[in-house]
Amino acid sequence: AVGWRGGANMQRRTIGAATARAWSAWLLLAALAPRGAYAPWQVAETEKRLILEVTFETSKDYEITSPYAVRGWNTTEGHMRLTVPSRAARHGGEFGLAVRVDRAFDKNFHAQFSLPHFMPRVAHSAYQLTFWAKMLGPSSATPEVTFMDVDENYDWVGGAPVALSGEWQHIAMQPVSTFPKHKNHEIGIAFLVGSVQAEYHFDDIQLMELDVPSPPPPAPPPPPNVLLWCDGEGGPNPKHGPWGSWPWAVVSEGKTGAMSWDLSSAAAAHDGTYGYELRVAQTFDKDWYAMLTLPPFLVTDHQRVYSLTFWAKASANPKPRPHIAFQDEDNDYAYIDGAYLQLSAIWHKYTVQLVVPRALRGHNVITNLLLGSYTGTYYFDEFKVSNAEHVQPPPLPPSPPPSPPPNVLLRFDAEAYEIGAVNSQAWAEGKMHVVPQSQLARHAGEYGLLIEVERPFEVDWHAQVSFRPFSPPDVHHGFVLSFWARASTEGGAAGGAPKLVFHDADDSYVTLKKAVVPLTEDWSMFQVDLALPPHRAGHRVVVAFWVGEARGTYCVDDVEVTMTLPFEPPPPSPPGSRRPPSPAPSPAPGVLQLLLFEAGDEDVSSETLAPNGTWAVSIPDARAAHEGAKGLYVEVTRPWGVAQLAQLLLPRYVPHADRETLLHIAFYAKVEKLRATDPDPSVTVAFVDLHQNDALIAIEEVPLTFDWQLHYVVIDLKREHVGHSIRPYLYLGRHAGIYAFDEIEYKEIPIEDGMEWIQSAPERIQAHRMASFELSFLDRDGWPIDYGAASVRLVRHDFPFGVSLQTRREAGLSSRDHQWLLRAAAAHFWTGTLQTQLQWSHYEPAPGQVQDARAATEELLRWAAENRWLPLSASLFDGGHSDAGHWSNNVACKELTAHLHERVLRDLRSFGGAFGRYEVWKDSLRWRDWVERCGESLMHSAYSWAAQAAPQAELCTSESGILSSLTLTPAEAYHNSLWDLRARGVPVQAIGVQAHFDGEVDASTVKHRLDVLRELRMPVYITELTISGLDPAQQAYELEKFLRIAFSHEAVAGITLGQLWDDPRTTAAGANGPGLYTAGKQPKPGAERVDSLWRGEWHTEVTHEMTSRGREAGLLPLEAFYGTYAYELRHGEQLCAGEVELRREATVQPTRWQPHPPRATLVTVQCDWKGHWRYPIWATPALIASASVGCLFACYRKRAELTAKTPARARPGLGGRKSETRRQHQPLRTVEPVDEVSI
Repeated sequence: AVGWRGGANMQRRTIGAATARAWSAWLLLAALAPRGAYAPWQVAETEKRLILEVTFETSKDYEITSPYAVRGWNTTEGHMRLTVPSRAARHGGEFGLAVRVDRAFDKNFHAQFSLPHFMPRVAHSAYQLTFWAKMLGPSSATPEVTFMDVDENYDWVGGAPVALSGEWQHIAMQPVSTFPKHKNHEIGIAFLVGSVQAEYHFDDIQLMELDVPSPPPPAPPPPPNVLLWCDGEGGPNPKHGPWGSWPWAVVSEGKTGAMSWDLSSAAAAHDGTYGYELRVAQTFDKDWYAMLTLPPFLVTDHQRVYSLTFWAKASANPKPRPHIAFQDEDNDYAYIDGAYLQLSAIWHKYTVQLVVPRALRGHNVITNLLLGSYTGTYYFDEFKVSNAEHVQPPPLPPSPPPSPPPNVLLRFDAEAYEIGAVNSQAWAEGKMHVVPQSQLARHAGEYGLLIEVERPFEVDWHAQVSFRPFSPPDVHHGFVLSFWARASTEGGAAGGAPKLVFHDADDSYVTLKKAVVPLTEDWSMFQVDLALPPHRAGHRVVVAFWVGEARGTYCVDDVEVTMTLPFEPPPPSPPGSRRPPSPAPSPAPGVLQLLLFEAGDEDVSSETLAPNGTWAVSIPDARAAHEGAKGLYVEVTRPWGVAQLAQLLLPRYVPHADRETLLHIAFYAKVEKLRATDPDPSVTVAFVDLHQNDALIAIEEVPLTFDWQLHYVVIDLKREHVGHSIRPYLYLGRHAGIYAFDEIEYKEIPIEDGMEWIQSAPERIQAHRMASFELSFLDRDGWPIDYGAASVRLVRHDFPFGVSLQTRREAGLSSRDHQWLLRAAAAHFWTGTLQTQLQWSHYEPAPGQVQDARAATEELLRWAAENRWLPLSASLFDGGHSDAGHWSNNVACKELTAHLHERVLRDLRSFGGAFGRYEVWKDSLRWRDWVERCGESLMHSAYSWAAQAAPQAELCTSESGILSSLTLTPAEAYHNSLWDLRARGVPVQAIGVQAHFDGEVDASTVKHRLDVLRELRMPVYITELTISGLDPAQQAYELEKFLRIAFSHEAVAGITLGQLWDDPRTTAAGANGPGLYTAGKQPKPGAERVDSLWRGEWHTEVTHEMTSRGREAGLLPLEAFYGTYAYELRHGEQLCAGEVELRREATVQPTRWQPHPPRATLVTVQCDWKGHWRYPIWATPALIASASVGCLFACYRKRAELTAKTPARARPGLGGRKSETRRQHQPLRTVEPVDEVSI
């Protein structure tokens, strides 16, 4: 915003007699205007209090029934429309206020919107209004902000006009004071916007109450001989005394260009706290159309030298050269003198001297810094005008050098060196010295150009030496740069090879051509040619040497640019020497067509649908050749703004296979911007079914680069497309640029039909999710129990099937509703994911403020453990996207890295092993806020730190738009990204895929995307599964379809539903959301389908009578899903019950198909039962009888022996000890060796 100072002598005019009178009237009006709003100013926190804040994020700011809402009013001669909340007008949050004036009003106040009223409570107070705003439409507009006393018939209290531009600005208005008569009155604030047809965006409006400050002390007297001093330290209303005031910025109204400024910028401070910052985003036709104007100084003595000194720098590449102009304020702003200054990226002190004639004695001289010709950010500070020195008579001017020949456009002769002929620029990390006239660097004359790199730079272009621009008269001739040079560097031959670069001085110094110059220690002559494309006509060219790569000394002399005849292609070969053209290579297997553009246009045509753009298409053209001789060349000089308004029609493709196929279109492409400030060009690839009235099948935007890159787009063609003509299009109407395409390849890949694949799901589920088991129950003695009845029932799958959870603190529900939600989750699922609770913006809203979030998370973890759920998972980061206002988005990269490291180690260690999986970085392909600001290494480090803090957890990625896209490109891009992460050693262990469907689930699409990710050989977790846009019955059908696809796919390791309940706070009345329960907490058909699958079809429950016969003696055989089972063995009053884990064998990989193990897995269960006496199962009555006879016979023989040893009179005794026979346990059967698991 612009600050104006009043007074009759404060009119301002720009340079030039032709524009002086027009500017005089405009500046007079600006001088008489009230003081405007300034950029934000630093005020101590103890001196201000927030009393009103309007962010448009909640309904209280815009709902018509709210007493705090923003309201609009207008008369009838124009038309104004307010859109609130508006995503297009957001700045910091999700919404803002858009005000569109479609038809202008007679007066500004005829269209306005007002803020909620406030009421002063003290007799004297001051109020400062701050807000973010921008304007779309005309080059400039000046709405007004007014404070009015509502209780006194809307009497005016204060206000100011506000100058807006097309870029977001943070406006801090001058404080408005209230007096005793305003105490306890309602004060209203209105924005008056009616006089200009435009669209305004407003956001984050705040009203601060300030303490009324005491009057400042008087300013000290000025130093001797100092006529002007401005250092930015006085704030928006400085008090520098009678000799100084505040500089201001001026932009010519209605001129093409863009400049914004902050005249109280901390970033522009050189030695103090504040300075002057100006940003030229788009150049103006004349430099004086945008300028910084200093206050006037008085010429008191014409015999003195008036020296203007100041500190300055500029962040632009290459260097801006502002024009410093002195004008006579008392003589219709007549031009006195001026100078051009070359600014660099580091602070330098500059001095410009002015000698005035006697006639100007007693006149006021104003100083203008003209900035309109160069884009960049300018920083100025400490302006001073003094007249301490006296004028000395100037020396005689040197003789002019001889004029160069007409074809010489640039000549650097060190003997006739002029200031400005050579310019240098160096970054701060290295050190370079440049001597324009050095005898050490001479080649043929007396002097040469000496460049000494004392300390090397990080990259070569951080140290540049450039020559004065030259102006090519046309683009039809060629240009040759010739020079003599030598070098002596530490790097030897490699280090002595600087780059010679041609820049377009009128297009942000974009690089036109680079050439490596192999310098040696001996003098050598070099020549580099240059040809200019037509769109560079009339542009100036700068020649620069990039020498920052190595330490050394470079000598350059006799630099000259000459114009030559137009460059022509090489002459044809003599007759008889030409070889016959080689036949076109045969296409690779599966390739249907290959467009090489070597002999013709390959049936490629072009068309435009509107006359508001211009382009040129050339087929074939040597300028667009990739590897061959020709390609497809397109030059869009004036874009249409809409991609499909300029089309390239590629040859048609007709699928003939009676099945679903993939059409793979691959091509090489590159692009060159016409201007460096143009947006990055892209090509939109579209596929149209000509048999269906040009119905659009798929469309995808492909970003292009300046060098050749291979791009591809893959689409699914269903059976209904068989026999249809499919036309691929390249849309190029959106951006200007020079496009080149070559080697366009059509490839057909047959694929399996999705519904047929679903029909075979049971076989895959049985092969991948089930196995054969044998349960053996043992008694206390370790013998198998072969009697009783046994039963086994699946309690929980080993496959994690979960739902997204929220803590009560995050959900904002009552205790009753939250408990119901948890009970409903426990009824259908056995794990869950915290999608937002552990996201940094939710978990740590302020640095170190994690206690509440940690307590709520631990409470939910305890609930999950009590319900015996599998370990939960959580999402940690989203690249700073979801909450732009979070404090982590307002710190430098170094601080962000340190805070992120601290956060990962602190929080993951605090939870120990409670979480089984972490989604470390969510949507890294779409949300790249932090990556683009701080680099890929930040994301890589987050994974490494997570692996260090939670080594037991599985670390995975998470991306959206992979399963539901019309083309395969997102899935393949995700595949390539994960492959790159693993190649870099990033500890990514699993793949997360967000599954959001708006309508039906395409089985083929889902299956093919999962097949692409399967190639990575990592488990895939389906997260945030939601199906919306259907009635409840259709939703249940599509949900069952997706569950069958995912559960039967070998790569999928888990599924999580994104929403359990259609929360009435976020679901429209009567709408069917993606949850399993309605807003009234009634189950939908989808809940029944889920239970029928997991509790019915995919459930195992077996009852078996134990037997002692056959191979199954003492065993319970079953085909079962992997998971946790409850078992029960009963015999009479005896009971053996518990749980047993039936797990996948360690040798079976979860991402590869494995057949059933050749033998069942034996699992033993120990029961606390007393053992039984028993005969072996092979005993038969005959064997028992034989054994008994044998025992009797043995007893008879023993009796005979004893009788023989006894005297005849002694009879055998009948009272001897009774013999006992010990019965030993025998195994019930012989069992083949099996894999045994003991419990």
